[in-house]
Amino acid sequence: MMNSRWITAVFIILILTACNIPANETTTPPPSQPTLDTPQAGDATPTRIPIETLLVLQLTTVTSTSTPGRLSIAFPIDQPVNCRSGPGISYIVIGELKPGRQAEMIGKSPDLAWWYVKNPSDPSTFCWLAAFLVNTEGNVESLPLVNPPEVAVTAVDVSIQPPVINVACDGFPLVVTINIQITTSGPATVTWRWETDTGDFSAEESLLFEEGGTKSVQDLYQVKSARDYTIFVRTYQPNEFMGNAVFKATCTP
Repeated sequence: MMNSRWITAVFIILILTACNIPANETTTPPPSQPTLDTPQAGDATPTRIPIETLLVLQLTTVTSTSTPGRLSIAFPIDQPVNCRSGPGISYIVIGELKPGRQAEMIGKSPDLAWWYVKNPSDPSTFCWLAAFLVNTEGNVESLPLVNPPEVAVTAVDVSIQPPVINVACDGFPLVVTINIQITTSGPATVTWRWETDTGDFSAEESLLFEEGGTKSVQDLYQVKSARDYTIFVRTYQPNEFMGNAVFKATCTP
């Protein structure tokens, strides 16, 4: 009887041992399921652009260029035309438009009798052509009105006669002649005077120009001693301008 119980107990222990899983044995987890990369609410979604639109944009970028406006030009009717410093024959000639040449038009006088153009003799400057002496091409109606320029003195040339004096030292004082040439761009009244580096000066004089050009005047200067002299001629109206000349006075004891 005791043997039967013992055998039964051993059998139960063997069954329980077979049912237990060792502690160091791991269980392989089931393979994970693939996840989808779902766009979040803030992600930008690209917009599909039709191929026709892309072609139009490309063609526009390549072929779009600015087309300059057509220039207005003037050219002589049959003979050379003087180009003057202002809109009138009283202004000096500063250029010439020859047959076969043309000038770019910049503006027009308020009375429409003159065209303001790039100087055909010097394109860095401007001058005026009489409208009745030239033909035009282009939209001259759109040209701006240009007022006549202010008349100005443009040159003062001075010379002394004689330029060198050599006299006995007791021969002073003696007189030299101051030759003056004044040029204006148009009709004006010019106010001027001369002065020397010794402090001498003349009274102011006026010179009337009925049209632009050059006029000559003379004055006398009394030389008192031997030395080098500089004489300045200065204009005050219609603008300030100055020219000068030097001369030498020497003496023999």
